[in-house]
Amino acid sequence: MKNQHDFFHGIMTVQVEGKLIEPFLQACTRRGCQITDLKRIDESAVIMSIRLKDWTVLRQIRKKYRCKLTIKSGKGVPFLYKHLLRKVSLLVAFFAAIAVIFLLANTLWSIKVEGLTPELESNVEEKLNSYGVSPGKLTIGMSDPNELQQKLLDDIPDLLWIGVKKQGTSYHLYGVEKTRHDTDMNKKPSNLVASKKGMVVETFIKKGRPMVSVYDVVKKGQVLATGQLVEEENVFVHSDGDVIAETWYKVEQNLPMKQVMRLTDGTVESEYHLQIADIKLPIWGWWRGNEGRFREETFVSDWKLFGIRSPLNIKTTDHYSVDPKAYESSKKELEKLGVATAKRSLQQELDVDAEIKEEKVLHLGEENGKVKLILLYKVHENIAVTKYISQGD
Repeated sequence: MKNQHDFFHGIMTVQVEGKLIEPFLQACTRRGCQITDLKRIDESAVIMSIRLKDWTVLRQIRKKYRCKLTIKSGKGVPFLYKHLLRKVSLLVAFFAAIAVIFLLANTLWSIKVEGLTPELESNVEEKLNSYGVSPGKLTIGMSDPNELQQKLLDDIPDLLWIGVKKQGTSYHLYGVEKTRHDTDMNKKPSNLVASKKGMVVETFIKKGRPMVSVYDVVKKGQVLATGQLVEEENVFVHSDGDVIAETWYKVEQNLPMKQVMRLTDGTVESEYHLQIADIKLPIWGWWRGNEGRFREETFVSDWKLFGIRSPLNIKTTDHYSVDPKAYESSKKELEKLGVATAKRSLQQELDVDAEIKEEKVLHLGEENGKVKLILLYKVHENIAVTKYISQGD
């Protein structure tokens, strides 16, 4: 009975109680029942294994021999099937969860386009939508990234190149727009004029007729080179070149003598919240971090499942104990700091090719607890800018 055939038909463990157990078992055997693993528990009780189909025979003759039958356990396919039927809701939920996960993992949730102008980006998104590629649709059956790339390049002439990459449930596109050079602008007649006041220290005119020379002091808007090649003749060209001039910049700095610094001793206390979308539920440490005594640093976890951002996150806020202290700097220290700060600030405003040649402190004094610093910088920079003209100017 312990073979594979009996397992498919079912096996039961039964306890028999009564005074006529031996005659009862003999009667069962005569009726074709197979009894195995027979064990006596006491004088009036035994436990044994039978086939499921023999259970009906045992029930039919038990009253004749006044025996009590108790099912202890059952195994085999019939019992497994019955057990699964009882868990049908669990099975339905399990398969439904698998189906939902499959759908979520194969749904396109977002499309991100980078490197293009808003107009061209909108054009790319419209084309993708016409290809059936849009958020909320299943990725099953969609064109692969290489095919999408070729379609976009064929359908949008303004694209020089575009890369299409599938990352989880998102499509990331990075495009390069074709550069259109307007060569006509480089042929239009023009002059070179001064963008600011300065003293010319070097000229290099590629096209056009120079109008100034070294050591000339020019003012803003003055013509440095003209596109009229011959005076009093109606022949104009596009002027091109550089005019390096010495210019001057006046920079003022006001620095406080006393500075307050907020220092931390390394002591930190953490606060935790469970964040569900915009709802925050305190978990631990919400009573910490008094205002004015602590510096806060906040970190929110970024949990993802199959590339989808989870609405459930943990928000951690660290409170660092701080101690404000006042420090007073000397006049000499502030002068050094002001000079360095002013130079960096001026360099950010100048062109890359501009060069600071000299700096001079015009004024250094104390006013209302602050150090007032006035600096003068001498700079060599290109002051030539193009100004288009019409024939007849």
